[in-house]
Amino acid sequence: MAQPTDDAAPSPTPTPTPAATLRKAVPRYRTYKAVALVIIAAWLAFAFTHRPAWLRYRRPRRDRAVGDVEWLHSMRCSPGTVCGSIIVPKDYFNASAGTASIAIAVRRATKTPKKGTVFLNPGGPGGSGVALATEGFANLIGHDWDILGFDPRGVNGSFPQVACFESMSAANLFTANTILENSFTIPSSNLSDSEVRAAVRTELTAQAREYIAVTKAQAKICAERMGEEVRYMGTATVVRDMDFIVRILDGEDAKINFWGGSYGSIMGEYLVNMLPDRVGHVVIDGIMDPVNWSSEPSYKYTVNWLSSIEKTYKFYLQQCSQAGPSRCPLAKYTNEPYESIMARIETFLDQLALEALPVLGDAVARQGVLTSGGVRATLLIYLQVPAWWSISAKALASAMAGDATVLYNLLLSRTSARRSNAPNPHYDLARLAVSCMDSLPPAVNLEPTPDDLAEELLHMLESVSPHFGANVFISEPDGGCQFWPRGPERFTGPWNASLEVPMLIVSNTMDPITPIENGLLVNSMMPESSRLIIQDGPGHVSLSMPTLCTQKLIRGYFAGDIPANGTTCETEYSYFPSKSPMALDTEQGSAAAQIPLQVLSAEDVVLLESAKTVGELLQAIRLGW
Repeated sequence: MAQPTDDAAPSPTPTPTPAATLRKAVPRYRTYKAVALVIIAAWLAFAFTHRPAWLRYRRPRRDRAVGDVEWLHSMRCSPGTVCGSIIVPKDYFNASAGTASIAIAVRRATKTPKKGTVFLNPGGPGGSGVALATEGFANLIGHDWDILGFDPRGVNGSFPQVACFESMSAANLFTANTILENSFTIPSSNLSDSEVRAAVRTELTAQAREYIAVTKAQAKICAERMGEEVRYMGTATVVRDMDFIVRILDGEDAKINFWGGSYGSIMGEYLVNMLPDRVGHVVIDGIMDPVNWSSEPSYKYTVNWLSSIEKTYKFYLQQCSQAGPSRCPLAKYTNEPYESIMARIETFLDQLALEALPVLGDAVARQGVLTSGGVRATLLIYLQVPAWWSISAKALASAMAGDATVLYNLLLSRTSARRSNAPNPHYDLARLAVSCMDSLPPAVNLEPTPDDLAEELLHMLESVSPHFGANVFISEPDGGCQFWPRGPERFTGPWNASLEVPMLIVSNTMDPITPIENGLLVNSMMPESSRLIIQDGPGHVSLSMPTLCTQKLIRGYFAGDIPANGTTCETEYSYFPSKSPMALDTEQGSAAAQIPLQVLSAEDVVLLESAKTVGELLQAIRLGW
């Protein structure tokens, strides 16, 4: 149920203020760990004593009334899209809290009659949705819908804006050579040996101590700059924003329609279960477990997320083996046993665990050292997008041969490779501002200790993923929530709402971070009010490597055709092709489906090309490129 926190208006069943009223109203590890802690301490001492001008939170330039919509014709938008903002209540339970401004981008329906408005969310949390309101997305959903991309609270063009650091340079300086960049680093180990396990636990505890110190420092920096503003970023509040916005734009009785991928699936799950009578068509893709998300402390999320990662990694190596060294240089010869490739990678990573590799020269984004934890975290990210498998394999093979430039730049691509002076980089802490408002707060005086985190990591390594179990905290950074405040509302279910139109659930069989088991779970909790589409292949979210089968079913759903539950779409890719795996030309045909172009209709070509373009856009948004 929706639960007010201790700071919210006391009510056994909280009811938002009506809209009308609101409108009125490792061996060498410890050496650089110590250096990292000194850097953090120096940063905090400077930030909290000097209070430079950038620590003053930036607000919109003028006051506007709740419900006010402003279309900004001078704003750079996608062609055919109008951009603007709408003022919403900051706290739906307390009108005196003030207002928030939500950035929106709307692409109008070009066919009549218009069916409604579909809200879009790319994931994250922290992904900007305004860039999704494009011709490509209209091709996927249908041109008889308005499509509305929006920046959830805290993100990009919306206010309050989570901007804890002055710039990307400031964020880079904070994370450089800390555990947030190098990740947890340990050699491959036989954890069934009690002595080895004890030694690994000691090392993980030391690294967890740094992780807690860094995440605590992050939270303090954000609190100093943002104050109470971060309390209003939770998913339940964003759901109420969508309800408020659609009433303003389309009328009081208009339904909320939605497409969301990755974390966007959480937003969709909250939406249909919080406001089932307000919902129309909803598609969620790359499914996260809402029970896990809302009922566990954030440091325990990862057991659920990585349950398919080893299957994906094995498939990655098998495909590399089949491709052979000319297309996947990790393999020594075509059809080499994948176990042999895996063993060589582990040997390299064990060497890095003992001695990090310096990466120098003009070709690197920033000189530094490559750690085994950093490599594992980077590979975990690239396993999510099969179109990037060739890039990752070549970069890893080059590093194993002694040149880590490309691989290290891939690691830094989430931070340093982007604009150093960006005023509010995607890498800022909007993700934590959301996940920490949603997750189960730790009991008083029972916050996770370094020992707790070490034990959780050992559990991950032993029971879930021996290759990536200690690194997901870096690629999916949701830890440290014990240092963040709590919001006015936290939704915890139930998750079995009845809907007028069944929700469409899309899951890949080898999604490395949102396993198909999550899609099956959500489908089972809403057996009469959901339909599951299974895309049989790897990748995070079906658009990571789209198929005509899946995309036709999604477009048909928005046209009123509800697919049978459990419909499966096959995927036939060349994962290590001689050309780009997303290429579409007359020589190679459609690599996304291995169908010659002459077999495809003109409509299918447009659909497939649009899916490819939107898939690339989603990855760019999620990584902040």
